[in-house]
Amino acid sequence: MASLRRWRWSRGGRAASAAARVASARPYAWLIACLLMVVCLPVAANGLQRIDRIDPEQAAQAGADATRLAALPSTAFEPAPSATQLSGADARGRGWWRLHPVPSGDDRVLLVYHPYSARLTVLAPPDYRARRASIFQPPARIAHSQRALAFDIDAPGPIWIGVEDARYPLQVALRSPREYAVEDHAHVRVLWLALGLLIGVALVVLMFWSRLRERVYLLFAASLTSQLLYVLCSYGDAYVLPGLHWLARFGVEGIWFVATSSTILTVLFLLEFAQLRPRVPWLSRALLLVGGWLPGLLLVALVWPGPSDRSWFPPLGNLLLLVANALAILSLAVAWWRGGRHAGFVLIAWVPLVTVSTARAVQLGSGVPLAPWLEYGLPVMEAFAALVLVLGLADRMLAFRRERDVAQNDAQHDALTGVLNRAGIERELRSVIVTARRQRLPLSVLFLDLDHFKRINDNFGHAVGDACLRAVVAAIRNADTDGHPLGRIGGEEFLLLLPAHHRRHARDTAEAIRLEVETSCREVDGAAVELTLSIGVVDCGAGDDAASLIRRADEAMYEAKHAGRNRVVVVDGPTG
Repeated sequence: MASLRRWRWSRGGRAASAAARVASARPYAWLIACLLMVVCLPVAANGLQRIDRIDPEQAAQAGADATRLAALPSTAFEPAPSATQLSGADARGRGWWRLHPVPSGDDRVLLVYHPYSARLTVLAPPDYRARRASIFQPPARIAHSQRALAFDIDAPGPIWIGVEDARYPLQVALRSPREYAVEDHAHVRVLWLALGLLIGVALVVLMFWSRLRERVYLLFAASLTSQLLYVLCSYGDAYVLPGLHWLARFGVEGIWFVATSSTILTVLFLLEFAQLRPRVPWLSRALLLVGGWLPGLLLVALVWPGPSDRSWFPPLGNLLLLVANALAILSLAVAWWRGGRHAGFVLIAWVPLVTVSTARAVQLGSGVPLAPWLEYGLPVMEAFAALVLVLGLADRMLAFRRERDVAQNDAQHDALTGVLNRAGIERELRSVIVTARRQRLPLSVLFLDLDHFKRINDNFGHAVGDACLRAVVAAIRNADTDGHPLGRIGGEEFLLLLPAHHRRHARDTAEAIRLEVETSCREVDGAAVELTLSIGVVDCGAGDDAASLIRRADEAMYEAKHAGRNRVVVVDGPTG
């Protein structure tokens, strides 16, 4: 039977280990699936022959008038280096361009990707009336996302496009309506797969916080929510969602506010979850300063009434983000090196996200347009980080549970002998009494006391006395092979519970224990102690509770003492 139990345990252990490996691999499988979806996104031709940049001064004189723009001399036009970007804007992100479409007899859609803060004016055939758009305005196409601002092109001819407040060169393309729909639907699938996971994780974590009231769960939920809101705002989709469209009135400054708030909340979560303050106090203070206090001051300056020009905010915000990311990785690495298990979880989640977000910040700050892997990398990595951190939170809960169980076990066990202490054995006795009465089973209790224990301590010292207590426990376990509940309730007094056993079996067990102690404990630690036991045996009556059972068993033990020690006395249950 023992070998069968070991086989079952081994098989169960292997199954549990395999299940743990599968669970830990799920975030990586999900990440690989999302990256494959990104790689497999449809790519169509650009649809433009070339792009000409218009001289800023002459474009300003012509204004948003296609006739006057067309009348400009050829010297006012300079071929752009790429037919896919509106490059060459001035320092304030302003400029005009002429687009030459590839000839086609079909209707097409002009797409301006990732407009972010830019405001566009498009003059297109056949009527060349000015059409203005930004992600902060209600879209002309509700059925599509705000990833790109779309303008219907119904006739051949050059297209004029003016840009204001662009942060980087904008990508442009001409697509057929069908190509645009396929491309946009693929984008929506990838984006909302990641965002849906973020929403689900945030809701689960918030429910945990509502039950446990631990700050780390609230910070995690707030961090996930702010990251989700940032992605929605930067793509422009937040401004068409019910309940969030009011954010459009804050413009790009609202995006800056959300992004900076997300940085602060994430830093606070990292400090709490990875326990950085006790493990890396100096680094954690630096991280709190760069990722918490200074961004907080930036937010105050952003909302403070004053000059309308806030162009100073992006470079400062991006600089603080880069430094905070570097400090976070360094702090987490040092904390992990010093034994911080949860810091390791954060590193696994944080490094890919920091890599993507840092590359995104550098490209936006330097005027380089976002590459596709960065466009989808941010929400995908945020979702991946959320999954890994959920596993980290689960591991944290298990660690706390183990610590609680260890503390509870220590509180209920005797440190010297390893058996239950008085509180533990009394709790166990109350439990078995309830079970015995509910199932109508017998219950017997043995009260065991070492004979002449004080004399042993006086003659051989307390170290030998302690060894005697441990030797007696070992002897009891050898005689009681079923491993019934055993507790130490006093200095040399023990209580053994025998659920589902009548007095006759209890007497036999007590006699076996007495003989085992007498024969195996003649000498302990080289001292001839000649240990013996006096044992009282009682069974549980209808009117007994834990206290009365212990009292009656104690009285039976004293009868054994008075009868000459080293014997077993069985007392009948109470009558009436």
